[in-house]
Amino acid sequence: MKLNIAVVASGPLIAGEIAGIIQSMLSENIDIQTYLTCEIEDSSIADIYICAQTQLKSLSQVVPKEKIVLLDLMPNSKFFIAVARIPKNETVYIFNNHLEYATILGNYCKNLGITCVEFVPIAYREMPQEEISARLQKAKYIIGVDRFVGEGGLLSPAYRPYLRKDVTIIPATRAASVHSACVLIQYIATKFYRHIADNIEKIKSDLQSNVSPAEADLKKIRLEVNDLVVSSNKALDIIQNAVTKSVLNNISSDVIIFDTHSNRLDIDRLANQPICDILEMIAGSNRTLHLIAEKLTKL
Repeated sequence: MKLNIAVVASGPLIAGEIAGIIQSMLSENIDIQTYLTCEIEDSSIADIYICAQTQLKSLSQVVPKEKIVLLDLMPNSKFFIAVARIPKNETVYIFNNHLEYATILGNYCKNLGITCVEFVPIAYREMPQEEISARLQKAKYIIGVDRFVGEGGLLSPAYRPYLRKDVTIIPATRAASVHSACVLIQYIATKFYRHIADNIEKIKSDLQSNVSPAEADLKKIRLEVNDLVVSSNKALDIIQNAVTKSVLNNISSDVIIFDTHSNRLDIDRLANQPICDILEMIAGSNRTLHLIAEKLTKL
């Protein structure tokens, strides 16, 4: 069972950030590839396309919306606390590649009551170099996504020379919002569920069409069943891991009532079981995936 995930962003820094968040949330065994938005020409390279709000419109023009998962990235509380401590009436510069997200980040701060400072954007991909350097030279406080205000952006040789010696840089470490994490996990759980259900039906159909299978055919079917057991266990592990790491147990306890470990199947113990019985056990485990997916849609 292979699931191909494409992370799509305007630049490599954000693509890497999103991919890292998803990788830590799901599993190291999930195949995640990063792409620039301009590189996506159709929907054939992946099962799921993940992007941030700023790239949704462009991506929707070439990929069906049902294959796109919008990941809402939110700075952690440590960032907002640090910004709130900036003295009143100061000018706070928001360093970002595009103006759109610089505005969004400023609005996040304002919505949390940080209104006693002035937020001024520095969108380095959309502003003239002269204006960028002029604003950086004046900036006493600079905030932004950690990837942009670190060595790969603000502190790179292209911008570091313009910084004041007394500048304060506040990086925003981001994570997927609970809602968007739920949407992503629900999408993946449903994908796994359908894959396993389809394979169960295929094996049942093969058995029904061949009432007295030859030894070689029976051995082949048992191998397929064993592969399906492995896929079922892997799917449960990935979803449980994702649910736990998304801290959903602090948001909705009814999702965590499903102990996926109790639904894992032991291949060795199933070795002598009738194939039909094993398929029913796999179907039972698969129903757990479906129940989790249903719960996630309600969060």
